[in-house]
Amino acid sequence: MNLLIKLTRPEISLCKQAASMRWQLSRVAGVFNQRKDKRSDEEIDYLGIRAEAAVAKAYGLEHHPTMIGIDDGADLFDGDTTIDVKSTWHSEGRLLIKSKEAARADVFVLVTDTPQDDVMNILGWTTRQKFLDEAEETDFDNRGVCFTMKQDRLYQPAQLWLHLTKKKHGAAA
Repeated sequence: MNLLIKLTRPEISLCKQAASMRWQLSRVAGVFNQRKDKRSDEEIDYLGIRAEAAVAKAYGLEHHPTMIGIDDGADLFDGDTTIDVKSTWHSEGRLLIKSKEAARADVFVLVTDTPQDDVMNILGWTTRQKFLDEAEETDFDNRGVCFTMKQDRLYQPAQLWLHLTKKKHGAAA
């Protein structure tokens, strides 16, 4: 079961500002999106930031979209647990990571866009180990080879809260 998250007008405004800033700063620095889509870099940044905001809101995590820096593989943190949010416009989209070496976060969350600009759909999540064990090498023709995981292999969004809580506060048995 997916999880629809509605962003407020101020949250959407902040996402738009952050996307524009990320796009401009990244281009100046010579960093380009590793796009698997025909949309512009700014549109891709905006989708990604809205996805991050939705995951942060859903799980009560801090989100600082205007903080720009080197991508170290984590978009969000819950204590010491790193979370990488992956987004797509495609309702049947897969969790996609360019290489197994790039799978550095503890947890990956897949989020998709909806017809409403202020609503994001959290589809599911997985751990790094499960991704490394089960991801499929996928060739996107002229766009390159990546590793992907189908949605039916992801854990349900509600289970992420339990996973994070156990990691952060659970006592050893």
